[in-house]
Amino acid sequence: MTTADSAIPSSSLGLRAPRIHPSNLRALAGLSFAIVLRLLREGLVVRALAWPGLLTALSMFISASITIAWRSNPVIYVSEPGIVAPLEADGFQVFLVDDAEKTLHDGRSERAVWREGERLVLGATWGGTLTFKAESVLRDYTRERWRLEVPQPPKRSRDSVELRPVTGLLAGVVALLFTLYGVVIGAGSLYRDRSSGVLESDLALAVPRWVHAAARLAALAAVLGPALVVSLFIVDALLPIHNLGQWMFSGFFAALLGGALGVVLMARAGASRGFSAPLSQALAISMGLMSIGFLQPQLGHYLPLVSLGSSFKGVPPSPLILPLAFVAAIAVSAYFHRRECV
Repeated sequence: MTTADSAIPSSSLGLRAPRIHPSNLRALAGLSFAIVLRLLREGLVVRALAWPGLLTALSMFISASITIAWRSNPVIYVSEPGIVAPLEADGFQVFLVDDAEKTLHDGRSERAVWREGERLVLGATWGGTLTFKAESVLRDYTRERWRLEVPQPPKRSRDSVELRPVTGLLAGVVALLFTLYGVVIGAGSLYRDRSSGVLESDLALAVPRWVHAAARLAALAAVLGPALVVSLFIVDALLPIHNLGQWMFSGFFAALLGGALGVVLMARAGASRGFSAPLSQALAISMGLMSIGFLQPQLGHYLPLVSLGSSFKGVPPSPLILPLAFVAAIAVSAYFHRRECV
């Protein structure tokens, strides 16, 4: 045992409580930086961190584009010659046919105008702004006593009650993906370093063993945190997310605690059990904890990782998550020190 190790007293639970020295802090910073560089050199890790925000934004953009192209077609079929000019003046592409009603029922058009007796009938398969606009033109043409004014589209609002479930679901899915990434990266980086001999070289340094675990958690925070924030900002730029800061808060600590689970279970497994078994255990435990938060949101919003499940039920995370996450990081570092990763 080195001199630095001897300065770490044992607790009654068998876990050694780390004692912070300035040299340990410098070693922590250096090891964290080295682990971050190793992670960023892995193309698979970088792509995995970039994909959640980009994929969500791309799917939203494609869906919106298809919807706009499908539902914003200004084509209208009419059987009344006098209405052609007013509709064209308002931006519609008008086709004069003998039986406009038939084109609507056959699915060849979304809007059609025909005459029934003394009345003009507007038929449409979709409401939308263009349908209201066509109705306004018809009311002007027939000189109805009251007019239909089409309001301007409402401004985007992150406080829209109707959009809260949708935006919350999108933000939660992104945070969930980063939590699973945290588990995989936490377990995978330790397994890779152990297999390549990097971990053995790191453990030969004259620093306490807990510094290595703390450095891994700090590196996970440095890699996962900015990627999660950027991804949520990308989604928020397309569809304003209600309580964006709360999703960032709960998602960050969920991802960090997921990575801590991966580190702990991989350290517990040792070199003999391979990679898949501890990884599957960490994934199952993390999903189970989030499920508990979803089922018991009033309890789960106090706990890191569990609070992400509570956020799906609309219960915001508690500020107590911050000190509890710090305590969990200390426990992980102390456990790593006791196990010495063998």
